[in-house]
Amino acid sequence: MRTDTTVRDVMHREFLGVSESDSLPEAAALLVDEETNCLVVVRGGEPVGRLESRDALDALLSATGVGGDSAAEPSPEALTVGDVMGPPLPTVSPDDSLAAVEERLVSEGADRVVAVADGEAVGVVTDGDALAAGAPRTGAGVDGFADESAAGTSRSDGTVLSTAAAADSDAERGAEATMDPEATAERTAAASRDESAGTDGGADSVAGAPSGASTQGVCENCGALVPDLVTANGQAVCPNCREI
Repeated sequence: MRTDTTVRDVMHREFLGVSESDSLPEAAALLVDEETNCLVVVRGGEPVGRLESRDALDALLSATGVGGDSAAEPSPEALTVGDVMGPPLPTVSPDDSLAAVEERLVSEGADRVVAVADGEAVGVVTDGDALAAGAPRTGAGVDGFADESAAGTSRSDGTVLSTAAAADSDAERGAEATMDPEATAERTAAASRDESAGTDGGADSVAGAPSGASTQGVCENCGALVPDLVTANGQAVCPNCREI
């Protein structure tokens, strides 16, 4: 809360006021129309009382015979604000601090105070006004965003991924995305062929043949020219001779 905030900064310069001689039913109608629970009673500008909604309601109900004997009560039209008004609201100076207003509201058990200058009411401050003016303003601002960036990035599942981990994950996803599917398939097929050849009766590809190179040659057993020589018992033979 700003320590230099004064009553003048937050007070309502236009407020609801009535005089002692005003009709009570009309004042009650004003309470209803304006949706408020209290009117300031003034006498030549000086605050001399208050008219609260419950006091006005009690007086009108009693005058109409609801909840009591109306024989001894005046008619509602005969009642005035001065007949049922309560004591004046707490008063403050327009130059008083907002902290002083809060102290008066608490000590007096009131929900509003009247600002008085030169003996005349010049404004009203409610407890809601004081609360709104004194509420702290919060916000992370730029520093908050910087801290969040350093700490990590929030995921939709509520977990937090650190900046370094996020970069690593992005790099892995990028490598997977650029991998050639055909090359992957070829490597998988080659590995499968090597495994099968390694467990098939000791027959292997021709020794010394570079990976991916042709093994075409002449079978040392039958002399046939074949595209896929294999080694069996130390000889480069065709698949047919290997099976003999």
